[in-house]
Amino acid sequence: MAKPSYLVLARKWRPQTFDEVVGQEHITRTLQNAIRSGRIGHAFLFVGSRGIGKTTTARILAKALNCGAADAPTPTPCCACENCLTIAAGNNIDVIEIDGASNNSVDDVREIREHVRLVPSSSRFKIYVIDEVHQLSLPAFNALLKTLEEPPPHAVFILATTEVHRIPATIISRCQRYDFRRVGLNTLCGLLRRILDAEGLACSDEALYAIARAADGGVRDAESILDQLVSYCRDEITFQDVFDVLGLVDWRVLHALCRAVHDKDVAKLLEIVDDVVVNGKDLAQFVQEILQFFRNLLVCKTDEPEKLLALPAEEIAELRQSAERFTLTEIIRLIEQFAELTKGFDSQHAQRVALETLLIRIATVAIEISVDTVLEKLVQLGQGGVSSHGQAVGPRLAAQRKTEPVKQTMAQPNMAEVWADVVERIAESSMPLRLWLRHARPARVDGDALELELDAAQPQICDELEKPENRAAIEAALDALTTNVSTYRCALAILENHETPTHNVPSANPPPKSAGERAEAARQAMEDPHIAEVVETFKGNIIAVKENVAPPHEE
Repeated sequence: MAKPSYLVLARKWRPQTFDEVVGQEHITRTLQNAIRSGRIGHAFLFVGSRGIGKTTTARILAKALNCGAADAPTPTPCCACENCLTIAAGNNIDVIEIDGASNNSVDDVREIREHVRLVPSSSRFKIYVIDEVHQLSLPAFNALLKTLEEPPPHAVFILATTEVHRIPATIISRCQRYDFRRVGLNTLCGLLRRILDAEGLACSDEALYAIARAADGGVRDAESILDQLVSYCRDEITFQDVFDVLGLVDWRVLHALCRAVHDKDVAKLLEIVDDVVVNGKDLAQFVQEILQFFRNLLVCKTDEPEKLLALPAEEIAELRQSAERFTLTEIIRLIEQFAELTKGFDSQHAQRVALETLLIRIATVAIEISVDTVLEKLVQLGQGGVSSHGQAVGPRLAAQRKTEPVKQTMAQPNMAEVWADVVERIAESSMPLRLWLRHARPARVDGDALELELDAAQPQICDELEKPENRAAIEAALDALTTNVSTYRCALAILENHETPTHNVPSANPPPKSAGERAEAARQAMEDPHIAEVVETFKGNIIAVKENVAPPHEE
């Protein structure tokens, strides 16, 4: 007699009732309540990624509707009657499971339409489960529309898909849609632990978390990985076993790469890539793990990363330490660079070259400083920030300012001069706002309000000046520097060749300088303590020196 074939864990532990389905309580509860109340729809659309319970839930729903042990549909099928057993085995004559990928033509749908009119042979309902329904052709969808909208009273359609965006809206609108979620890490670990205990198998917690992470929220994937590891290990499944079987990269390697990026250690980075290649790891998967790692570092910059990282406490603690090496801007920039690398990375023949080139560029090129950071540092310098040598730089700049503002009456003759003082006052506290005000021109004073003209081609500037925080800052400066103006209003106008009166305009383009002249100009510029301080603060170099030519004096 032939020995019974082995039943894999994914099939052996397939849920048979709604209560056994993990991670989809929002769906199972709705379906059970619908059955209890008799509000059973005629068409359901199950949406979600692979291996999270769509087809399983469809079979359980079919058992609940056709259970022979109850006189009516029941939310708790017996799983022992002939209908329940044959539905679970997939060979019930009244529950027709159709593969949408191989039965996607108009003729296939026409056959469904002809048979759906026939009453069930031994059940209450004739149930059609169409898996991967998005594979149907557009004419096939059109042929299904009428039947799906008004099926016979004994017919129920259950459509399952992983790509709902490929299904016509006319089909979706005729179904009750249920979105299946990826199963959480802790929930998945709990399920795997129950399976291991029931099978009498041993597995470390660290290995269990690694299996659940590799499954990426898919129950079937997690059970398949576990099945493979049981065959590989025979005894206890260890953390190293998971990495060896799945070809994953040890998280310690990712922390080492993080340190090398921070230390700009090119040799170490190339050594890490070489070890990954020598050990036969997939570079495309390695890049994905790097992306996930830096995403975790980004989460660690929040107040409570434990809520967003379903990881062991000791691993979160180590991620926190690695996150301290970078600013938020640096982590975001690293994520953007690795995300850009993944585009078409799978099809590249020289994956190693592409990855090594990026790592070398990251290690040798300084991460860009955002404009907001530059403005913030300039404001700090202007307000008395501390230089890189620990000396206060504020007094040197503050000495050139008036310690006590003198109020003036703003009128047509001096309007531009007073407005320039207002703008400079605002620049002391908000450099970004000063940049917006460069585009504003004082037009007239009407009562206690100053009318500012703005280019009609840039209405967004008006929106910026109308923001409550910006209005408060501008009105405070007006009140501090003028005797007759306390507010303002914006007016859009067509401005031609408008230049802000607070800026000098070069009278002519200077002739190009030789290399020696440029070097001498840079040396002279560095003699200015303010320029030297800015260059030192931003670790920069003087590329070119442009002279500001004042406009001709009007007599």
